[in-house]
Formats: sequence, structure tokens, C-alpha cells
Amino acid sequence: DSPFSIEVKLFSLRPVLSFGKQGQSVGKFNCPWGVAVNARDEIAVTDSWNDRVQIFSSDGKYLRSFGRKGNKAGEFNYPTGIAFHKNGNIFVADAINRRIQIFSEQGDYVGMFGGKGSLDSQLCSPRGLSVDSDGNIIVADACNKLIKIFSPDGKFLMKIGGQGSFTHPIHCVQCDRYLIVSDHEERCVKVLDRNGNFRFKFGKQGGGDGEFHHPYCLSVTKSGHLMVCDSGNNRIQVFQLNGKFVGKFGTEGSNLGEFHSPQSLAVLSNGRIVVSDEGNHRIQILE
Repeated sequence: DSPFSIEVKLFSLRPVLSFGKQGQSVGKFNCPWGVAVNARDEIAVTDSWNDRVQIFSSDGKYLRSFGRKGNKAGEFNYPTGIAFHKNGNIFVADAINRRIQIFSEQGDYVGMFGGKGSLDSQLCSPRGLSVDSDGNIIVADACNKLIKIFSPDGKFLMKIGGQGSFTHPIHCVQCDRYLIVSDHEERCVKVLDRNGNFRFKFGKQGGGDGEFHHPYCLSVTKSGHLMVCDSGNNRIQVFQLNGKFVGKFGTEGSNLGEFHSPQSLAVLSNGRIVVSDEGNHRIQILE
């Protein structure tokens, strides 16, 4: 019975720009996988089948790149997840080499951790990376079916999962007191507390609102919404942190605002959303 009217806008996204196309020269991509954004709004992209990381300005201008195919220090074999640390370093999941590599912001090799195996400190096909509020590195150790947390210098701290907790975890992000995990094969998102205790999950196989076909990477917007790359449905879905569906964006295609297997997303300081549009070999920016 309030005498005041309030204008309510439904959550919506619109495409702003895209950059990149298929190729091997600088500024081009061959299946871009991970995206991350630093404090200067530089966009880092794991150019997975070109085995390198490329860095761009917020309007898509090429700045620098590092890496090449191989298994030596500073080389990659299918890089996937990527994260900027507040100490300035860049962490890259070097998936087929089964390790995490650390670089300076300029791309100089700093160190690595992991290595093939199922011990706590080892990895098997690491995918998404993120940094928690303590500055630790959260790794989705997909083929070991675990989430592992390491210190910034690569010391193993804890693992989450086991006993069928995950089938194929792709990415884990911390939000407040919770850890949110996309389980690629189970077609759902799982929410746990910071100690790794399961709280609830949402989503199931399908193409309807709140349903998934291969959920990939996650990001939390400045307004506290969870965005999910619903890769197999060629769209981004948006949820409240309790799993309530808020909105969606995208259909299959190659025009601006359309996707072919979106993998990863990150948020710029102005709230714009950066998406790796893997199958279209480009990066799209939405607002």
C-alpha cells in the first residue's frame, strides 16, 4: 500500500564489443579458455591451443604475450585456468603438463607447483583457478575429482572432495563464507562452506532456465550475482547465491552476443563482463 512507485529493471546483459579471430599471430586465438582481469583492467587470456597467454587492454588492444608449446619452465601444453594475484603474479593452469605455473605481470617465469599424480601436492588435469580472500590459490583438480588450495608460493594447504563429492570439477570461486564449484559432468553447481562441508547444489541436465549442459567457469559480479558459463547451451546464466535463477544471455552463433562454447568470464572495474568465446576464437565484452 505504499504511495511510492519503484522502477524495477530485470537483470539484462548486452554485447559491447568482441576482439580476436582464429589464427596464430598475436591478437588471434586458437580456442581461448581462461580469462582474468587485474587492477589495471588488463585482460589475460589463456590461448589454449596456441600454448600461450595473451594480455589485452580493456578495449581489446593487444599488449603482450608469453609462453610456447613445451614442458620446460615457462612453456605450456594446453593452458586453461588463469588468475591474477594481488601480489602482481599471474597463475596459469598448465593442464596437460599437470602443474600450475607462476609468472610476473610482464610474463617472466617465477615458479611452479603440482606435477603429475594423486598425492595432495600433485595434480591431474588442473582446470579453473581463482584466488580466495586470504590470497591462496584455489585449483580445480578435475581428474583427481578434488578442489585443492595452495599458498601463493605453491605449498599445499587443504583439499575438498573425495567419496564421490565431485565428478569433474571445472572451477571453484570463494564468495563470502562459501566455496562455489561447477561440476561439469554432473551438470550442476555445488555450494560448500569454507571448510569444504557440502551445503546444497542447484541445476540439472537440460536447456531450461537454471538447467545446464556442461557448466564451465564461474564469476561473481559486483552486485553479488553468480554468473555461470553454460557452455553446452552456448549462454551465460545468472543466479542469486542461493541458486535462484535471475537471468540468461546468449544463443548459439557467431554474431556479436552469440556464443559457441563459452568457457570463462571475469569482471572489469566498470562492471563489464569479459567472456572467452572458445568455439568462435574470440573474447566478448558484455555490460
